Amino acid sequence: MQTTAQPLTGTIALPRWLPGLALVLLVAIAARFLGRFTGPIPDVVLALVIGLSIRNIAKPKGIEAGTRFTLFYVLRTAIILLGAGLSVQAVIRTGSSTLALIVTLVVMSMLLGLLLARLFNLKGTIGTLIGAGTAICGGSAILTVGPILGASDEEIAYAVTTIFTFNIVALLVYPAIGHALGMSQTAFGSWAGTAVNDTSVVVATGLVYGATAGAVATIVKLTRTVLLVPLALIVGLVHAARTHSGDASANVVQRALKAMPWFVVGFVAMAALNSLGIFPPNVAHDLALTASFLIVAVLAGVGLNVDLRKMVRLGPRPMLVGFLLASIMAVCSYALVSVMHLG
Repeated sequence: MQTTAQPLTGTIALPRWLPGLALVLLVAIAARFLGRFTGPIPDVVLALVIGLSIRNIAKPKGIEAGTRFTLFYVLRTAIILLGAGLSVQAVIRTGSSTLALIVTLVVMSMLLGLLLARLFNLKGTIGTLIGAGTAICGGSAILTVGPILGASDEEIAYAVTTIFTFNIVALLVYPAIGHALGMSQTAFGSWAGTAVNDTSVVVATGLVYGATAGAVATIVKLTRTVLLVPLALIVGLVHAARTHSGDASANVVQRALKAMPWFVVGFVAMAALNSLGIFPPNVAHDLALTASFLIVAVLAGVGLNVDLRKMVRLGPRPMLVGFLLASIMAVCSYALVSVMHLG
């Protein structure tokens, strides 16, 4: 009597993000190892370049879920762990001392983004999106504000790509500029925290310059990130008033609250625990090392997420506006950091 083979039961399906995350970690490990021999080229830059090369030359399939997982969960885990190396007093002191600088630059960035979009005759919401991304936290701000404005997928994708492109340039050139200008660790951290866009690149850029610069850049950037909620509310309410959609206000509030960066709370909580002496020095050191490796992994994920062909196809004008805006804001940020004697 013949029996038919029954399918195995109880097997566990692998998560969709696992292949991409595995590739991210392999790239991060390779970058960490090669970074011992590359002198002034840090491991975060190596991870970015290796990731970009793999994505655009080998073109691996099925890694998108893993890179998204990295850019969301791994980044937030790294930020929270970085808090273990700081005191809550330092976080509050640095954040409050730079708050006026941050608010000033956020307002300037939004206004300049709208002005440049009009000067270059950009259609739709692209100018507002690039302004929001430059003002607050890059892709996260664009993905939050885009649906509120009713932006098309193409406009959102273009704005995100523009911000990512400037991020890559910033990571490569900001530390060299900082050394050429003789900036202190605190001054450079304040500059990177206000002038670079995405959180992952801000932290990486600061850490390339030094541990103190990395800590300051992280605190300044997280203070800036919290402003995403009021920015989303203001942009949404202005858009609702312009389009006379009276029922849009509730939706705007819901989207803004959903954009609240709760991982900032985790970062401050870890700093508070460290201030209370919960973490022995060796544990705090190990957590900081883990966080720095995770940042390398995040930069690998950024590289694996960038399709250079799409960037070329998007055309030059919005990209030019994004670079012009980012460059102007970099100069303004440096000037204000110098005038306010931050560091």
